Amino acid sequence: MKYTVPSVNEDSDLDEDLKNIEKVIDDLNQRRDSGLSKDLLDKLKNQLLISQVYHSNAIEGNKLSLRETELILNGMVVNERPLKDELEAKSLANATEYLYKLIDGREPLTKRTILELHGLIMQNIPAIKAGSFRQDDVTIKGSEHTPPSFLDVEIYIDELFQWMNRNSHKHHPLVMCAILHHWLTWIHPFSDGNGRVSRLFLNFFLLQKGYPEIVIKISERDKYYNALISADKGNISDLVELFTDNIRSTINIYEELVNEEERQRSWKTQYKNLSLPQYEKAKETHSYSYEVWKNQIAVFKAIISENIKEIQEYLPHLDIKLKSFDVLTFSQYLDLLEDRKVSNTWYLSLRIFDMNKKDGMNFIFYFNRFHRSHKLSLLGTDVKDRTTGKQKYRKSPPQIKLYVSTRKDRISEDLNRNIDLVNIGTWKDQLSFGVIDREWLRGKENVKNPKLSTVTENPGKVIRTFIDQILINYYDLKINSKLI
Repeated sequence: MKYTVPSVNEDSDLDEDLKNIEKVIDDLNQRRDSGLSKDLLDKLKNQLLISQVYHSNAIEGNKLSLRETELILNGMVVNERPLKDELEAKSLANATEYLYKLIDGREPLTKRTILELHGLIMQNIPAIKAGSFRQDDVTIKGSEHTPPSFLDVEIYIDELFQWMNRNSHKHHPLVMCAILHHWLTWIHPFSDGNGRVSRLFLNFFLLQKGYPEIVIKISERDKYYNALISADKGNISDLVELFTDNIRSTINIYEELVNEEERQRSWKTQYKNLSLPQYEKAKETHSYSYEVWKNQIAVFKAIISENIKEIQEYLPHLDIKLKSFDVLTFSQYLDLLEDRKVSNTWYLSLRIFDMNKKDGMNFIFYFNRFHRSHKLSLLGTDVKDRTTGKQKYRKSPPQIKLYVSTRKDRISEDLNRNIDLVNIGTWKDQLSFGVIDREWLRGKENVKNPKLSTVTENPGKVIRTFIDQILINYYDLKINSKLI
């Protein structure tokens, strides 16, 4: 029995995703290196610690809620839950804190550190020999894989570290940590606690490489287990994709807290001469606008998802996949409004692959800041700049819109100009679409920024027309499409 290193699908999208992550990590590390306040670092560490402990334990069957986990780690007592659940939370928190200390001290990842992490995780857990490899053979529930004999566990652990030290430079850190994580779960070196140790193990590796840690959420448990099963069968791609999506979530946490600290400073200056009620009213206005916007964006996703499902069976030569990402949080929404740095702005990725032509393309829906400009006029006469003689414009308050672009062979481009839809947002609490004004455009050539019309009626037809126009202009389908 020998461990075979799984392969990664030669998927250009995954490869591109990994390269984009590198750029985002570099930018994040520059912001971290510029100096963050102690309060911010403590807040970040505490938020990630609570999240790690809750989700990792929940995956293993612990019944504590996120709030209960937070209370226990802050020294409170939760009498309604079994003592075992409370001990697991405290023990995993201690192990995670120890991991941070190892990283700060630049300790190497070794067999000894794995045993120490296991010892901390399983301390005070009855009938478990904490900090020791298993002394009997085991099976994994729900898996076809049978771990190696307990007699060979240390041999396999040694092989894992030998391979890691020889090959870590050959793979992207997220690919490498996925392989190492799967390898350790494949060995299953402990009688209990393997999942928690393996998840700390992958974060130890990532933190050493200058990457933020990954939190695998309880809501992703099935996806996580299926990715491990796929790796058992020789393909690590699903696990890499899961880790890539999750590291984006951690990056969002970093950015939100850094931007929030900057925003608080700005708001303090802006509102220092206002009363507290005025300050709170300003915040409530943003909050209400965000909730309306978020709900309408969710309506758009639901409509486009349903329409894609309805046509898939009639287009067997096209592989159509719609992948969704998290909607902007309130903090990210404010960050974009205030023109702050937000790295992860993708909301949907629509991939259409023509199996006959062996060619495909991604259509990316991403959030961005939008300003509407209006000509300035006085008594019906255009107002012009006295110095330049150019028309003067007034910008309306910024909004957040969902834009669409294409990506192919790692190159982003604007949509084909025959496609009417440009952006999606809200207008007076309604879902709205910015579409090219074809009447205005008629007879005009080489117009860089055509005039847009705002459409709020019949969103289903707008979205169906958008899908029709994509299939007509990119995949040569003969469809009659006319946008109202």
